[in-house]
Amino acid sequence: MSGPSTLAVTTIQPTFLEVIEEVRSGFVSSDTFWLSCYKSSEPSIHSKVRVTLDEVNRDVVHLEASGDLKVKDVGKDNYVVSAAGFGETKILLPTHQYADPTRANPQHPHRITAFDVAPDGSQFATGFLDGSVHIYGSATKNPPVETAFGKVHKSTTTSLQFFPSSRVLLSAGADFILCILPADPAPASSALKPARALMGHTRSITSTAIVARGRNILSSSLDGTVRLWDVSSGEKIHTLAPARFSPVTSMSLGERAASTVPDTTPADPDPREVETGGKLLFCALQTRSFEAFDLGARASVYESTSGAAPLTAIAYAPDHSLLATGSSKGLVEVFDTRALGTPLSSFTRGEAGVADLRFGDDGQRLLVSTDDGLPFVARISAGEPASVEAELIGADCDPVRSIRMVGRDIWSAADDGVVRRYGAAC
Repeated sequence: MSGPSTLAVTTIQPTFLEVIEEVRSGFVSSDTFWLSCYKSSEPSIHSKVRVTLDEVNRDVVHLEASGDLKVKDVGKDNYVVSAAGFGETKILLPTHQYADPTRANPQHPHRITAFDVAPDGSQFATGFLDGSVHIYGSATKNPPVETAFGKVHKSTTTSLQFFPSSRVLLSAGADFILCILPADPAPASSALKPARALMGHTRSITSTAIVARGRNILSSSLDGTVRLWDVSSGEKIHTLAPARFSPVTSMSLGERAASTVPDTTPADPDPREVETGGKLLFCALQTRSFEAFDLGARASVYESTSGAAPLTAIAYAPDHSLLATGSSKGLVEVFDTRALGTPLSSFTRGEAGVADLRFGDDGQRLLVSTDDGLPFVARISAGEPASVEAELIGADCDPVRSIRMVGRDIWSAADDGVVRRYGAAC
């Protein structure tokens, strides 16, 4: 295939809905908001969009953009922007923003360094530079109701992941420690104390994964190892090591699906292993490549060629035989796992690093969070070039380091200390 395609960026005044509502309510007779579309190395398109009320039907608001730009109201505060050469892009605003006033103070925001949403959607957890972990109920209240908090790690919290029960939380830190935390929603904020600590890594832990029902967990680290742990005892079961003990920046676990990785003979199982057979673990490496492991066989089964920049994010969708990687230079590559040697699609929107990747349930949409604060939803249909389906508005250029999808809702967490939730996006 040819080189990576360059996707367009559509940016809009974050308060544009407020502008529209002021005109709709009659508070002002007309107003404007700004709108821009651009691609790297191509002319940008900028416009002031004029907002006015219809002279006959006072319930209708007209949006008039200059030049080739068009803005269309498609109902329920949803808008689509289009421009010649850029196609159509949905503009998604958060249905709710969770801002803890002590940690999302605009003057001194606390950067969210780790984030996850419970599988049942009832609560979410945030981790911070100071090693603290906070759990909140997901009910749409402002400020959000905090149910538990605590200084869990001695330094930065690097990963958070809820167990399938939604009532236990796994945290990891730059202090080389994994912690198992109780996460039962409490009626009032309570101290968060680890039920168990797992130690053995010698450098910062970068990513975690929960195996099946949660009897085993995985952790990856900049020490160049991936470790399989027994939760009940807190003991390490096995260690996997990428080629040349390459630092692991991210990993993604799933069932073995149709792929080019060879079948391997399962290793003699340790009695503490539970449901590790038939699973593939993909690791993004600082050495600009990715590697796949057969978890049950405890063996490396595929190593990619090196790219141009260290990999920083990876996502595996076994139901759709897809793998996506993101790099520190903004390159996203999507692979069909049945032909891992050549990307199915590759694209970039600039050189801002890719912080996190998640596939939508249909396998045709990829959620991308970035260091430039411009997260988006890419469409990656087979046989068609990648495109931007939706822009996730709200972070205002603060890096968005975590993105999740629960049901049809997208969640993100940013350096401004705010968690944002976008409804019915994919």
